[in-house]
Amino acid sequence: MVPSDVVVRLIGPPQADGEYVGLRDADMDARADADSGEEIVHLHDYERLYREPGLYEHIVQGLLGCRSPQVAAEGLADAVARLGLDRADLVLLDLGAGTGLVGELATASGVAGVIGLDALEAARAACLRDRPGVYRDYLVGDLAAPASGLLARLRAHGPTGLISAGALGGTHAPPVALLRALDLLPTGAPVVLTIDECWTQTDAPFGVAASRLLDSGQLRLLHRTRFQHRLTTTGAPIHYELFVAAKSPQPPARNFRH
Repeated sequence: MVPSDVVVRLIGPPQADGEYVGLRDADMDARADADSGEEIVHLHDYERLYREPGLYEHIVQGLLGCRSPQVAAEGLADAVARLGLDRADLVLLDLGAGTGLVGELATASGVAGVIGLDALEAARAACLRDRPGVYRDYLVGDLAAPASGLLARLRAHGPTGLISAGALGGTHAPPVALLRALDLLPTGAPVVLTIDECWTQTDAPFGVAASRLLDSGQLRLLHRTRFQHRLTTTGAPIHYELFVAAKSPQPPARNFRH
């Protein structure tokens, strides 16, 4: 869905400190100054961008070429093949579900069901508006500090796999959220993650977390690769890493940093 009534201008350094977009009504006189009547919005102001149907995907997937949802979906297919699973038996937990693009791709691939989880009510509202019926259930909550009943509601759905595209690291979910998500899964469950490579370095929180998970045996790595996640608003590439793994039977370590 491409919004027809909004014109988007990409803004980044040196014009701004960070990534922004300029939004203006498509009905404005095309000869007007670009800044006339323009609303400047941070690229990660999700609540504002989710308000307009299709706007966030138009910017991030369309203009900036974001590939994480598709790469995560391909990683899921890889995990299913390597583990000899039947995707029709899989119930996925989509951590950081956003507006539901990952859930849509997973549902289309033939999994039994997808449970969405995001920290923002605005994400849930946008998903239910733009992609109704994609998720078996869509919960709002924070696994880093889960409210009473959240974990029980997730367990009641019996998730047998985890997928998360771009929702871990940095200002997003910390390692402890991943640990709690893994606790919900049975042994042998596929785990597919895309994470900014700056957060997977050996001295970064997620780099430390990944090493501990693998060294402890809680996760068995099946595949790991680097890919171009998207472009910045000034056209520079941002690279992420894809992790495809399976949950192993060893008990989880409990000393992850938040």
